[in-house]
Amino acid sequence: MENEKVINLIQKISIDRDEKAFSEIFDFIAPKINAYYIKSDLDFDQAEELTQEVLSTIWSKAYLFDPQKSKLITWSFTIARNKKIDFYRKNKKNITDEQDIRDFMYENNKANDYEIEHTIDKISQELDENQQKLIKMSFFEQKSHKKIAEELEIPIGTVKSRIRSTLNKMQKFLK
Repeated sequence: MENEKVINLIQKISIDRDEKAFSEIFDFIAPKINAYYIKSDLDFDQAEELTQEVLSTIWSKAYLFDPQKSKLITWSFTIARNKKIDFYRKNKKNITDEQDIRDFMYENNKANDYEIEHTIDKISQELDENQQKLIKMSFFEQKSHKKIAEELEIPIGTVKSRIRSTLNKMQKFLK
């Protein structure tokens, strides 16, 4: 579908709540979004449900679409990605604890309990209080980078780089 036609259709949805225009947008975008979800290892029903949510969002927030900033397909996939992230967060069944991480880190390694404890103690000693707090918030409390940034009142980029730096530091002890 040509970009001008897509822009025209989305404007009809935004201004006139035109159901026929929405139907055309739906037919154009829904199969692409659905395929994206299925390729992301969601089952058919989950993919269908999330696709419906994306299209519902497009219907209700069509007025937010700005053709100067992006194409409709890009905007739609941004919505789809966010819906998928929300879906995974809502449906996360496992609550990770420290023992789960130990088991995972050493599942293929025949390290004894003393070596495991020693490594974890060494990592704990090497990380300062702020680094430990970031790792705890991100991995144990499963908070998003945005949420961490808000709580600590620091920029999100700083949160991401500090977590990455801390993980790199921790990795040295796991080799």
